[in-house]
Amino acid sequence: MIFVTFFGSCLGIALLVAALGTKFWIVARARRDSNPEESDGRIHFGLFDGKKELNVAYGWRTYDVNVIELMQTDREFLLYGLWVAAIACLGGALLFASLSALFAVVNTATTPIGTATGVPGLYLWNSLAMLLNLCAVGLWAVQFHRKLQYNVMSREDRDNQWSSANMAHYGYSFWFVVGAVILHFLNITAIYIGTREAREKKTPQPMIEEKSNGAIMLY
Repeated sequence: MIFVTFFGSCLGIALLVAALGTKFWIVARARRDSNPEESDGRIHFGLFDGKKELNVAYGWRTYDVNVIELMQTDREFLLYGLWVAAIACLGGALLFASLSALFAVVNTATTPIGTATGVPGLYLWNSLAMLLNLCAVGLWAVQFHRKLQYNVMSREDRDNQWSSANMAHYGYSFWFVVGAVILHFLNITAIYIGTREAREKKTPQPMIEEKSNGAIMLY
């Protein structure tokens, strides 16, 4: 069961790398307020970049979205502190997921004496990875509810009367992190089940008092 957590941690790492590398943390549609029936837009971006497609009855035009550049030129686009904190949480989660995978292999091959390298350490690394992933999810949720649900357009697009209000939702890159949270929770459950027998063996068994006639007479 402990070795199973190695695969869970590796899958969690893969999900986090995919979340950082893909461009679908936010997916939105857009319309122009002046001519909503004749305009349409599709926008998606990740933590660093994305793509924007706009159509004003003349055909689709594609533009690249640079999140860092947009934050530098438009302070209303995202909350910078939440963006940095989410990336930091994902980086920390990657570190602890790697440690949980490493020590899962070590505990499968041998029985380490140290707390950090043994079974308590497996609980710790998986718990920290799960906690940091939860923080990243929470930070992006706050970002969405405070900024992104109302607008994902650049200042130039807003000046041209483009709006994405109430047309944005979480993309699959965001749900990758939620999946990593679930995997580390399952890892903790697997560790608990896998070490249950060892815990039961260490628990002292109460002595059963024999109340036979012979024992009473001997007393």
